[in-house]
Amino acid sequence: MLLAPLLLLVPQTPPAAQAQQPTPAAQEPAPRAHAPLPPPPVWSTSLSTYWIEPPYQSGYFSAIVTADKGPLHLEAHWAYEDRDTLSLFAGKSFPITGDISGKITPRLGIAGGDSQGLIPAVNLALDWKKLSFYTDFEYMIGLSSDTSDFLYSWSELQWAFTPRFSAGLVGQRTHVYAQDLEVDHGLMFGMALGKVRATGYFFNLDESHPYFMLAVGAGF
Repeated sequence: MLLAPLLLLVPQTPPAAQAQQPTPAAQEPAPRAHAPLPPPPVWSTSLSTYWIEPPYQSGYFSAIVTADKGPLHLEAHWAYEDRDTLSLFAGKSFPITGDISGKITPRLGIAGGDSQGLIPAVNLALDWKKLSFYTDFEYMIGLSSDTSDFLYSWSELQWAFTPRFSAGLVGQRTHVYAQDLEVDHGLMFGMALGKVRATGYFFNLDESHPYFMLAVGAGF
């Protein structure tokens, strides 16, 4: 019975005042973190030089320079389509992903010098474990009376025994020097030292006039 008078003495909050009491603000969700943007593409370049000792003719020097930025591919050849001939190319690379990875690069070029012409071309590079395959096709469309149309090709299939040593098969069709065969074939042996790689090519070893090519290249 004593509790009733005590309860009457406790001040009571009117219902209206209870309704006016502020409610805690709802917690705002944290801003969503944005995925980092991929770094912008940078230039990557390579230089490959060749000393070629063809049958029936004197040896000569050849070179290939490439530059890539993202899908853009630029390329220059010296003495590849013909001696004393410079060719320039531009193209676009398309990646190949999966267990077998690589890229395919169609391109268009123009040549001037001993041979003059327009050159549609494509190359394909594939890698699977320690096995790699590379092939390049060009078709020279002659733009002068001294330049005939011709299909050039170069193909390699090699196995990397270690990160430094590799060996495989090579084949080519060229117009720079006389060939006993429609397509020359042979063996290749490569050795890498840092960014520099040297490769020896031995063509037509089963024929009466085999020949040799030495390549030294580097990527930057």
